[in-house]
Amino acid sequence: MAVGLAATVEPEKLAVRLDVTGIPAAGATVTINRVSPSGSSAGVRGAVGAPVSGLTTYVVRDWEVPLATTVTYTATVYDSGGASLGAASVTVTVPYAECDAWIVDLARPTNSLVLTVESLAELDYAIPVGLHEVLNRRDPVATPLPARTPSAELVVLTDTLDERDQVRALLGSAYPFLVRTAPDQGIGNLYLVPTEFVEERFLTLGVRPERRFRVDVVQVVRPDPSIYVPLAPNTYANVKATYATYTALRAGVASYDALAYTFPVGVANPILPWPPDDV
Repeated sequence: MAVGLAATVEPEKLAVRLDVTGIPAAGATVTINRVSPSGSSAGVRGAVGAPVSGLTTYVVRDWEVPLATTVTYTATVYDSGGASLGAASVTVTVPYAECDAWIVDLARPTNSLVLTVESLAELDYAIPVGLHEVLNRRDPVATPLPARTPSAELVVLTDTLDERDQVRALLGSAYPFLVRTAPDQGIGNLYLVPTEFVEERFLTLGVRPERRFRVDVVQVVRPDPSIYVPLAPNTYANVKATYATYTALRAGVASYDALAYTFPVGVANPILPWPPDDV
């Protein structure tokens, strides 16, 4: 059976689920790349040299796919010596709601959420330069280096306490994160690392849940998709809360992938408050 690739847009997080089928018996690894209209190629996080020995199918999600952009995915299966055993491609476009801005948690993608970006007004490009004053010479000798990636202040608004907890967890981990918008908003995909953030209660009543987060950030290149891979989001506690016995678990889920993304009823983002608010 030939290698196959299917792409399904999952609306909750606007992720693309990628199902690789027909993996040959000699298959050792699979790599999935995404190519944008510019010709830029990006490996899908968790699917660059991913081991598939003994598997006939492989499932992964691309949480970072650009919005409102037609991309082509190609999955290639390799044997243990690195020789290609077959490839398959599929083209997909992820739609988006006007003005939506996603903040994507790369470490825990189910923590990603739509927020109002109040401000991303300026990008500050620092240039490392040495100026050497010379006697009897009016102008200094300059030894500049290329400009660094820019720093900025990102200001986002949250409406609920759950959103506040999600943003606290995302920023508090200090991992790089992704600001993900449609290209016509002038941002597209922008990877940032936080250096400091301020949580501001901007309405006068203390019981109001709304918050403004002012985040000092520095732009970074996209973290390496082959080594910076999120773990499955489910937890043992969630599994116990959903299934009383192992028999019920086997009857309730068809695969490990289904289990990894199965949460208790009504829970879509099982994020614990950080820091805890009940002690």
